[in-house]
Amino acid sequence: MIATREFAADAAAAVVVLAVCGVAAQETGRPAWWQWALVCAVAGSVAVRRRWALPAAVVTFAASGAVLTFSVIPPYAAPGLCAAVALTQFPVAVGLPLSRSVPELAAAVAGAAALGLLWPAAPLVAVPAVAVPWLAGRLVRHRRDLAEQVFQERAARAVAEERLRIARDVHDTVAHSLSMIAMKASVARHVAGVRPEESGTALEVIETASREALVEMRRTVGLLRGGDDHDLRALTGRAEQSGIRVESSIHGEDNLPSGVRAIVFRVVQEALTNVIRHAAASRCTVAVDASADSVTVRVADDGTGTVPPEGAGHGLRGMRERVTGHGGTLRAGPYDGGGFVVTATIPYRP
Repeated sequence: MIATREFAADAAAAVVVLAVCGVAAQETGRPAWWQWALVCAVAGSVAVRRRWALPAAVVTFAASGAVLTFSVIPPYAAPGLCAAVALTQFPVAVGLPLSRSVPELAAAVAGAAALGLLWPAAPLVAVPAVAVPWLAGRLVRHRRDLAEQVFQERAARAVAEERLRIARDVHDTVAHSLSMIAMKASVARHVAGVRPEESGTALEVIETASREALVEMRRTVGLLRGGDDHDLRALTGRAEQSGIRVESSIHGEDNLPSGVRAIVFRVVQEALTNVIRHAAASRCTVAVDASADSVTVRVADDGTGTVPPEGAGHGLRGMRERVTGHGGTLRAGPYDGGGFVVTATIPYRP
């Protein structure tokens, strides 16, 4: 899974916190079961900080304060608790909107200052342990928001340029065909009474030109609706420019019908947009696997597993309408290892 390394790192950090606090607790006497429970709560919150950022931060800070209040560990070991608090503050700032993370920061800073009543050095260590990771997380989130905005602007610019090119194609097609039709219609009108055979030839030309114009128009409108020029590799490359590490595995894309290729492109595009905008992820995978009669698309990230909010563009609804409209299925939601996954299967006739 994508987040295996991250969870392994968090589990290792939790073990270190548990070991440090456990050894320190032995020096204050034989800890009671509830004292061990407080220490385990601190370590356990570190282990799940990426998946449940806000609850982990609250539990870590509350349990750390209780550990110091009841002298479960000696004061010199308190920096270990501060390290645990710092580890849980960063995902809060990255994953939550400002309206939710600021109150949590204010409460944590106030609590850290209050610890000065029990341990005079607490504000000097605990306040930076809360504030610095939070500020770092906000900087990361701000950078991702800017990158997502650039990503959207580039996508919109590409769409506008494509529509302009298609508009020129439509103009050229219509102008050329109508000019020929008008000229031959004029010929047919003038010779209809005197040379009927030439009139018939002109009408044949008119018929042929109008049919060819209709075919060209359908092809052009098809480009506008779906487009044949959908480069998934270029799309994932643009996503990487936003700071998300993308691992792609694309097989059989070139053999897909143009309409199916357009659906695959839109699903991947919308899923990557949601990763950048909502997931607070550092990495995602894009897998496209085409068989003889269907194609499977899977986009998964290692973020918070948050479902994109309603009203965020067309979002999941737009993806589902595209896929089901072609007889396919789409599944989207958090998964057990952490993060969010979108899986679509689209059938087609070769």
